[in-house]
Amino acid sequence: MSILFFDIDNTLFSHRTFTIPESTHEALVRARANGHHLVLSSGRGRSGMIDFYDEELFEGAVCSSGACVFWHDELICERPIPQAKAEVLFQLAEQHQSGISAQGRLESWLSAEVIDLIRHDEPREEFIRRRHIKLASEHHGEPIYKVDYFFPDTVRAYALMDQLPDGLTVCVFPKEIGRGSGCEISAAGVTKGSGIAALLDWLGMDRKDSYGFGDSENDIDMLKSCGTGIAMGNAVPEIRTAADYITDDVDENGIWNAMKHFGLID
Repeated sequence: MSILFFDIDNTLFSHRTFTIPESTHEALVRARANGHHLVLSSGRGRSGMIDFYDEELFEGAVCSSGACVFWHDELICERPIPQAKAEVLFQLAEQHQSGISAQGRLESWLSAEVIDLIRHDEPREEFIRRRHIKLASEHHGEPIYKVDYFFPDTVRAYALMDQLPDGLTVCVFPKEIGRGSGCEISAAGVTKGSGIAALLDWLGMDRKDSYGFGDSENDIDMLKSCGTGIAMGNAVPEIRTAADYITDDVDENGIWNAMKHFGLID
């Protein structure tokens, strides 16, 4: 019996078709039937996982890139950003006119432009209601586990980043600046890897029995923390270098093929 950790975006969920490929879903069903534990491990907060957290498949969730970890509905680990630093992060977004997404334990605070950027075709009111979203201006000191900035241009991106408080974990995606998320910020030492380590320890499971599947920079520590790190075929070069095995693209049966390769499904 093994425990499998899955990133969501461009790992389980295709950003080309905006669906979970049929072969991926079938692989998850078979792995669960074979007795393996399945856990979501995402930069998304708990509220952002609402469309993916099928309780018949997934038993746990490493949320907000490791800052908040659940086993079923039990919170087993949380490491929010210190409140004073979180307040500075909100102030910097306003000062530099950058979009912000701030994740709490069960709800999120987003600037209006970010809501419209990520909701795709879902009506705005329904998108907000289902994900327990509030406007960033409505945040009044509640604990924040992770912040994502959405930069309109590189000038504002690097100007803001030069003013970030010390003692935070910053994951930067420079290739996306100007068209999407520029960086994600967590408390010092918080990564998907730290969240996974906390869950493995809590469950009393051996690291060698764990598998991590990912595609982006914030998955590097996840792949290194698992006994076997698997990069998607569409993964960025840094992930491919960190991985023990490279499977196929998310849209080319990558999850299915990797699980078959390692004997996790029949």
